[in-house]
Amino acid sequence: MDRLRALRYFAMLAQTLNFSETAGHFGVPSSSVSRRIKDLEADLGSTLFVRTTRSVSLTDLGKLYLSEVTTALQSIDLADEMVKAQSAAPTGTVRITAMPGYAELYVFPALQRLRRLYPEIVFDLNITDQVLSLSSNDADIAIRAAAVLPDQVVARRLGDHSFVLVASCDYISQHGAPQRVGDLGDHPVFMYRTPRGVLNWQTLKDETWKTIDLVPQFVSNHGPSLMESVVEGRGFALLPSWAVSAELAEGRLQAIDLEDGPLSTGGDTRMAVYLLYHPPKFRLQKIKVTAEFLITQLKRETLNF
Repeated sequence: MDRLRALRYFAMLAQTLNFSETAGHFGVPSSSVSRRIKDLEADLGSTLFVRTTRSVSLTDLGKLYLSEVTTALQSIDLADEMVKAQSAAPTGTVRITAMPGYAELYVFPALQRLRRLYPEIVFDLNITDQVLSLSSNDADIAIRAAAVLPDQVVARRLGDHSFVLVASCDYISQHGAPQRVGDLGDHPVFMYRTPRGVLNWQTLKDETWKTIDLVPQFVSNHGPSLMESVVEGRGFALLPSWAVSAELAEGRLQAIDLEDGPLSTGGDTRMAVYLLYHPPKFRLQKIKVTAEFLITQLKRETLNF
């Protein structure tokens, strides 16, 4: 029995739960997949799938077996790809996940430049606030803001992720600026929503981060909409420094420092933006050239904030 082929068929069938779809993925007859699975089950002396005329499902033992062999198969695929890639120009797909706003301002323009250098690389950019797993192979490279970093990854710091209270100069000239945290309730404020909920503003009191009781006038998961509201003079927003650096430099926004403490949306002022990847993948040319280019470009972009 070709055990490696049988394991690949098993892993794909566990994902599709369909013999025809699995066979189509490998370009073989359904009977070949069925035969390999039966051989594997016979060799193991255990049933991995429950088959009926209408459905296919994993047994409990099949689920356990899948969890054990998946990492091994991913390691084999990675090793195969690494060897094949060493003798040729970087090619293949690089999956990148990056947080909204930062991706639009910095990551996407950098990838546009990188595509001209390496036209054989396909970049799959997933712009999302959801944290995709590097360990489960959901992405090859992640760009996200964090104060605590995950284990077993390389984290390259790109820049600060501090928050700045901003409003337009016109708004401040007409309505004044808050001096203390308690004054914020007298002004319209705009807040950002993530998949985990609205990012409430917090202030540091007696060495403890406490949520400020505010009713936002506008909430959105679209950062540019919040920025537009503030630039047009409608109120205040608490935005990352990297998101407002150009507007502050050009005088379209003004930063406000409150007398009684810093503000945050995550209860931490030590956050930074990082590029993350797993060490074994860095040996792939496509991952190495992408990571190194992005680190150089994005660190250069963030020197101004």
